[in-house]
Amino acid sequence: MSQRQEQIESVLMRQIGGVLSRGLADPRIAGMVSVTRVSVSPDLRHADVFVSVMPDRYEKRTIAGLHSAAGRIAADVRKAVAARVMPRLRFKIDPTLKKQAEVFQAIREGMDKT
Repeated sequence: MSQRQEQIESVLMRQIGGVLSRGLADPRIAGMVSVTRVSVSPDLRHADVFVSVMPDRYEKRTIAGLHSAAGRIAADVRKAVAARVMPRLRFKIDPTLKKQAEVFQAIREGMDKT
């Protein structure tokens, strides 16, 4: 991965997180939404934005809301970032946080048994 890609990913992650923390008018976006990572394609045309949604019951509808609001989010980010090309944002659920929580829970249960 190029240094340029890494820089763009970092900037996008901060800016998208800022847009989400200020809130969007879409009622489907509910719960606490956190941007966990961003992966930009080598040609910088697409960016996969991985998010965590708490509580879990809001995941599907929040992702649907984020997909609908992707253009608006990109426009807000474009205002704050001077870039020739703004990647098309694709939102996805990041499963790693759930897996980590399951591992920690299993460790806790194992320690409680001893």
